[in-house]
Amino acid sequence: MPSDAPNEVLTESAASDNHSRSSLGLRTVLVTTLVALLAVLMTGLAALPLLRDAELRDQRRQLSQLADAAAASTQTSGPLTDEIQERLINTLRQEQVSLALISPGGTTPDGVSALSVAPIWTTGKVSSTYSVDGQSYMLEGRLIAQDTALLLIQPTSVSGFGLRELWGRIGMAIVIGGVLAAIAGALLARRVTKPLRTLVNAARRLQAGDRNLRLEPEGPVEVAELAVALNQLGDGLATSEARQRDFLLSVSHELRTPMTAIGGYAEALADGVVPAGDVERVAGTMLSETHRLDALIADLLDLARLGAVEFPVDIVEVDLRDVALSADEVWSDRCAAEGVEWYCHVPERPVLVRCDPRRARQIIDNLVANALRVTPAGHPIILQVASDPPVGYLEVRDGGPGLSDSDLEVAFEPAELYSRYRGLRQVGTGVGLALVGRLADRLGGRASAGHAPEGGACFRVSFPPVAQ
Repeated sequence: MPSDAPNEVLTESAASDNHSRSSLGLRTVLVTTLVALLAVLMTGLAALPLLRDAELRDQRRQLSQLADAAAASTQTSGPLTDEIQERLINTLRQEQVSLALISPGGTTPDGVSALSVAPIWTTGKVSSTYSVDGQSYMLEGRLIAQDTALLLIQPTSVSGFGLRELWGRIGMAIVIGGVLAAIAGALLARRVTKPLRTLVNAARRLQAGDRNLRLEPEGPVEVAELAVALNQLGDGLATSEARQRDFLLSVSHELRTPMTAIGGYAEALADGVVPAGDVERVAGTMLSETHRLDALIADLLDLARLGAVEFPVDIVEVDLRDVALSADEVWSDRCAAEGVEWYCHVPERPVLVRCDPRRARQIIDNLVANALRVTPAGHPIILQVASDPPVGYLEVRDGGPGLSDSDLEVAFEPAELYSRYRGLRQVGTGVGLALVGRLADRLGGRASAGHAPEGGACFRVSFPPVAQ
């Protein structure tokens, strides 16, 4: 059918999209791995200045210890002292430490100002940093005699912990962190996608027609809510399909009744068993049943077409009194034939609304036909037109068995009342009331059901007012 074509296109498009998309599990692994790598990298970059400061402090501490040892070695003599001094000299060479002796007012090494080392003559020691040609140096000084001081000078670039080694360690951390993150991401993805795969399989079973499916909510809250929603969807589909079956049963019954009458009378006429004096009566019955069958088929077609764009409506300014009075001429006779009391109440002033007069009459006919089916002889049916500013409305009330409060909520659903009261009391297919509800919506109005003061049901359809 033409209406199926868009669904087929969507299905093919969805299938091609599925092939081009990556799985949730793969995305989870990639995201967790990327986050871990970025975290390690950012941690390394943040730690870099801290590590550099720590290594400079350690270098300063070592240089200070060497200065203390060198100053102490000058205060003693002997073979042991000579050995200590030899080892100290070798250590200074290995650590690229320069040694200089200065005196008050004497020359100082390049880049070292006399002012920067002046405290050594009063405090006995000095510790500072200076730069020459872009190279930083650490200086540690100790007073070894009243007029002599020892200076140890070391470039800061000889720190034991270099940038190359730092980046090597960061790289190793990135690799280890990436591997661990990938493993953690895979485990997380498996935990998350397992209930999702269960939901996908459940959705496919629902598509295949399994309505007894029940899912146990598990996993994250959102996934558990999705499982509950699928359970509710299955219940809704089961209810909807049950209504459709009841609707088809009721419609088939309504179609079969006039068809049986027409077929029976036609067979009697063909066999010549109908007396000549009854031929006109039989033909009239067949014509009446044919009209009934035609009206039911027309209602079914209108109900099916109401959701379509091409459903014809002609919205104009209408006085609801005129529509009600035209229906009064027909239904007063039909109610009298059934022994039902008929009343039509219209106000003196016009009730102007915007609607399609032909569809408004169709609404009245369906409501009155439904009321006549359930109203016993001697009880009333009332058609009333009135205003409830800003809207105007028409209302059909009857003295039949009425509806319960729960019936009112589903009165305009196809076959819902039929499924509730089948075999208990006279009830129609529900096509008429369903058509009334859909027509009211299409005309911009609203249909509602309630309890009538006459003891039966009350159906009201309101229409939008004429713009002032």
